[in-house]
Amino acid sequence: MSNVLEAWVPRVYRFALRLSGDLDAAEDLTQETFLRAWRRRGRLRDERAARVWLFRITANLWCDQLRRGRSPVARAGPLVDIQVEHTPPPDRVVADRDELSWALDALAALPPRQREVLYLSACEGMAPAEVAAVLGISPEATKANLSLARKAMRQQLHDLFPDPAPTE
Repeated sequence: MSNVLEAWVPRVYRFALRLSGDLDAAEDLTQETFLRAWRRRGRLRDERAARVWLFRITANLWCDQLRRGRSPVARAGPLVDIQVEHTPPPDRVVADRDELSWALDALAALPPRQREVLYLSACEGMAPAEVAAVLGISPEATKANLSLARKAMRQQLHDLFPDPAPTE
């Protein structure tokens, strides 16, 4: 069981980082998630459900902290654990970093529920039913929030990069 849980640490940490926007808060949230998961490991009957179960614990803990006023909602910083297999040219590295920064800024500007739904769907590859289970909302609400989040992201990124004027 500990191997199953251990494998999810990086992904739970990234989700916690997206929720909190703070490295220290994300570490604390991740640690608390796995502490709670370990204590309740008997409730996980199917190891294939570990992802949804762990993300649900993380989301619930974050909501609890927000309700208690213990964690400020901050803008998310860049992901710290991105690894590159090959070395692209320096100009491509700078462009990629800028594009990632703009995308993360656009993600951070979304309302919290839309940000959570989009992150779980796009970054974690979860199906709408899984996202709904993690966040405790209906699949219809998941789809609606996902649609709104995508529309807002498109608009924000379009504002940054308007279509060039057609040449004659």
